[in-house]
Amino acid sequence: MYRRVQADPGPALIRQDAGMDWLADVGLGLDHNSLRLDRTTPDWVDAGARLGREVADRLAGFAAGVEQIGSSSVKGLLAKPIVDLAIGLTADQELTPVRERLESAGWIYRGDAGAQGGHVFVLESAPSHCVAHAHVVGHLGEQWRDYLRLRNLLRRSPGARQRYEDTKLRLINEVGDNRTVYTEGKTEIVASLLEEA
Repeated sequence: MYRRVQADPGPALIRQDAGMDWLADVGLGLDHNSLRLDRTTPDWVDAGARLGREVADRLAGFAAGVEQIGSSSVKGLLAKPIVDLAIGLTADQELTPVRERLESAGWIYRGDAGAQGGHVFVLESAPSHCVAHAHVVGHLGEQWRDYLRLRNLLRRSPGARQRYEDTKLRLINEVGDNRTVYTEGKTEIVASLLEEA
């Protein structure tokens, strides 16, 4: 371990009262004020895929695509124990029904991070204990493409994984639990990897 407008909420996904045990049971989850890296396990990848399918089902007709992204989608890669999803909207799709459906399933809207992550939602298994992030961005737009290009590169290239891990380890040793500085510190390596992708 290292340091919208539709009244019908649609089909049920995962509600807070139903618990997040299936995510926590595979080791996912991190307190908001902490930073830890672990090796991504096959169970994390499977849990992310399951969560992605459930979100896609919930958003059917309201989102053009849902993809599992981020380091926790790459087996063996050092990652925060949090699932990351990209939710793609076409230009004519509105955020409101997506937001309503996600919030009715327990997702918390954190605002528009613009080019730094789109509209961000978090899923908690307990107060201030995050198990998943969702980034609502333009489907097939630059952010969407970059998320998938980076994920795919990391899945296929041991060299890219090593360079990314080296940066993560250096940063976590420098910044401790400061997740904002840690994320900002990865900007250069992510840009470099995207050029390679």
